[in-house]
Amino acid sequence: MPRFMPNATLVFSGLGYAADGPYLLVNDVYGKKQMRLPVLGRTFTLRHTQKRFCIGPFDLKTYQSKACENSVELMPFSQYKDDMCPACREETGFNPAFYNADSISAQQRAYNLTPHFVYMAYFSPQHLKVGISSETRGIERLLEQGARVAGILKRFANADEARALEAHLCAQEGIYETMRLGTKVRLLSDPFKADAAIETVYEAARAHGVEPEGGVLDLTKYYFGDVEAAPDIVQLPDDSPSDMVAGRCVGMVGGILMLEQGGNVFAAPVKEWESYEVEITVGELLCEYEYEPQQMGLF
Repeated sequence: MPRFMPNATLVFSGLGYAADGPYLLVNDVYGKKQMRLPVLGRTFTLRHTQKRFCIGPFDLKTYQSKACENSVELMPFSQYKDDMCPACREETGFNPAFYNADSISAQQRAYNLTPHFVYMAYFSPQHLKVGISSETRGIERLLEQGARVAGILKRFANADEARALEAHLCAQEGIYETMRLGTKVRLLSDPFKADAAIETVYEAARAHGVEPEGGVLDLTKYYFGDVEAAPDIVQLPDDSPSDMVAGRCVGMVGGILMLEQGGNVFAAPVKEWESYEVEITVGELLCEYEYEPQQMGLF
């Protein structure tokens, strides 16, 4: 079976979206380099071990990441929940909950002064999330979230002004500030109609006195390469291995791979694998998914 870079120690360090579709970021720990691996249309098995390594820092000005210069191995997640070593964490200087911090880094202060926007993301009619993002990231934050559709509610000169509206909206009934990955996975098997989802965001925003700027976007094409390529049914695998995912990738929604096996498409979450050592087997399926028919739903 063809292992990708079998003699290297690889760590899963992130994911993202490009013009040619979604990709995974994998670092060669001791080679000290980062690789972008496009996944759309590719068949593979991805398995993680119990070893963890620093995923390396990223630059808040360019939003470019790199491998850890010191190849630091991390303690087990139960003992150390960070995905960076102290040196890379300090170099990055990012704290998404800066508004609750006693102090923030110089990098964070500069980042907070960049223009920010407040967005509303749709996951289901009962699951609408509001958050903020720097304009420098474009819609990358929305895609990382796995929003099915999303609208930019308002743009601001800096993060502090954006945070004020975010905090106000998240205090309202039915608006989420955070959502668990497990909830996002479960919702992928629920019925989805883009037009209805877009209208739901409009109605919710207007109910709170905000009109989405530039409309509400259907993000399907970014996840699947083409709107028509989105599967009609996404299934939740039953009793699948917790350390392995496999299949032909037909898309990726947020941190969840859409993997096809035997004509069925399964939701396989991998976002929480960041910092774990991974093994990639190309063109081979080392696990087969089982499912209960009643778990199916229209995508």
